[in-house]
Amino acid sequence: MVSSAITPKRTIAVLIGVAVIAVAAFAVVRSGVFEPETVQGAIPGPGSSSPSAPASASPSATPAPEPSASPTTPEQIKAKNIADAKARLTEYYETTAQVANNSYKDWDKQLRPFWGHPALRASLRAAYTESAASGDYTTGAASIGSMNVTEYKTSDVGNEEVHLDACIDFGDVRNFSQDGDEIPRAAGAPTRYQFNYVMRHQGHDSYWTVNEQDPHPEQAC
Repeated sequence: MVSSAITPKRTIAVLIGVAVIAVAAFAVVRSGVFEPETVQGAIPGPGSSSPSAPASASPSATPAPEPSASPTTPEQIKAKNIADAKARLTEYYETTAQVANNSYKDWDKQLRPFWGHPALRASLRAAYTESAASGDYTTGAASIGSMNVTEYKTSDVGNEEVHLDACIDFGDVRNFSQDGDEIPRAAGAPTRYQFNYVMRHQGHDSYWTVNEQDPHPEQAC
């Protein structure tokens, strides 16, 4: 699912910019090693929380703010870029969750738009294909404890990068076989630890992708 948020046209460069219950396995992209027992989970997204009480209709109620103008200064553009990159990563978790909940059917069609580098798809292909063939699925909900920017790279052609350290908690995630038998987590596998991501914009009038994904199970968070 490609984000509907498209890069706003700007003076300096063009930049752009979860309600499900499970996220499929990730992989160590740089090494190509797949570790499903340590990196499965799901992240609820916008609209997934319990509905709040309706706002008061009294005349004294604060009116909704007007939509902000498109960013124009370097500082505004950078701030929007970072926010959009984070939102895109969350959307990636959302879509991966939908795939996992649906026994990994059509995983390539749904997730390919999020992958900005062939190595990412290649590192996940074997695991996703096997899960789709066997009918495995996941339930549960993971959560993002934090997302911190470690580097920001500008570009004159709209290929900006946002490097993120994300703390992900997979403790509530459960994995099942097609018959509904729970697949136990490997003994000693951590459930909350650090991930490094490189989010890259794909150019003018395009969108953000996940270009690198590097889990660190040894780094608790």
